[in-house]
Amino acid sequence: MKNLFVLSFLMTAFFFTSVNAQTAVKVNNPISIENTSEALLKWDQTTFEFGKIEHAVPAKATFTLTNNSDKPLLLKEVKPSCGCTVPAYNQGPIMPGESTVIKATYNAKKAGKFQKTIKVTTNLNDTPIPLKIKGEVIKNKS
Repeated sequence: MKNLFVLSFLMTAFFFTSVNAQTAVKVNNPISIENTSEALLKWDQTTFEFGKIEHAVPAKATFTLTNNSDKPLLLKEVKPSCGCTVPAYNQGPIMPGESTVIKATYNAKKAGKFQKTIKVTTNLNDTPIPLKIKGEVIKNKS
């Protein structure tokens, strides 16, 4: 009888622990974190359309980011999807209410349509924010 009581107590404790663990997962939902960071960070655009650009002539895009939080913003990582895109950005803190520009230079060596991504991670978001550049490289007729 004593063993049955201990067994039922352990099963009840396990059940409540499982229910509590599932609740904790829902509280840490990454979608809510991402939605919060969108309110803290304001972009003028997240996609830059070059249209048609000349072959072998580097093309430059700019993305303006405004810090809408009450904390200094740091760009922890600005990572392009390939070596054909080179980002340039301010590595110092962006104070609340201030803006900064992220520049992306695309090396147009390959003819045809392209779409590249630059992932931006800050101290205010753990999930990288994708910035996209796209267009079409047209070969010269020389």
